[in-house]
Amino acid sequence: MKISLKSVLVLSVIAFAFPLKAYADTSCQPIYGGGQSCITTNNIVIDKTVLNPQTNQFVNNLSINDPKYQPGFITTFQISITNTGNNNISRIDVKDIFPQYVSFSAGAGTFNASTNTLSFSLDNLAPNETRKYNIVGRVFKAEQLPGAIGSVVCVVNQTVAMINNSNVGQDNAQFCIQKTIVPTTKGGFPIYPSVPTTSTPNTGPEALVLFGLIPTGITGLFLRKKSYQDSLNKGDK
Repeated sequence: MKISLKSVLVLSVIAFAFPLKAYADTSCQPIYGGGQSCITTNNIVIDKTVLNPQTNQFVNNLSINDPKYQPGFITTFQISITNTGNNNISRIDVKDIFPQYVSFSAGAGTFNASTNTLSFSLDNLAPNETRKYNIVGRVFKAEQLPGAIGSVVCVVNQTVAMINNSNVGQDNAQFCIQKTIVPTTKGGFPIYPSVPTTSTPNTGPEALVLFGLIPTGITGLFLRKKSYQDSLNKGDK
């Protein structure tokens, strides 16, 4: 069967305009401190956020003017993956690349210390379904951070989603670390400010027992003082 050049050109245009498998279109913007912030459209949306250390709320990025992490602080990231298409997605592989100066503490999947990357997978993501994953790290000690005391370094945590080893989406979360001196115990453990409490002392039956012991304590002090005075009087005689 002969195929004309015109037919070949028509088929090429159709194949280019209507690919057999298209998972996502990704738009990326550079962010301060390096890397990009990417929003994925079409079938998969991936959103990477970081916990604001002051408000305890997840945000997309923390700039140099926002609250900063300090040496030894626990960092928490959240990954949200949504299937915006009409078909079930059987498997999505996720790689979360940890930033500099942050060590891995906890999270789903397997962490590779040599590449500083956490890898995990999710199966059977239904249409309009969103799954969220929290990942926990810890900022390095002050002596492991660059610069002088008081200096600030901004780093980026990147997450990549893949289907059949093809990148279908990625997003980043930036935050900044300020190098400060954190007091430690003799054993080298960091000392953080105590958490303020708004509770009041117990004023129930237990408190009444304590109040009842006050007269006993006063009587004991009186008897001890009297015994001591009597011994002094005997000595004078």
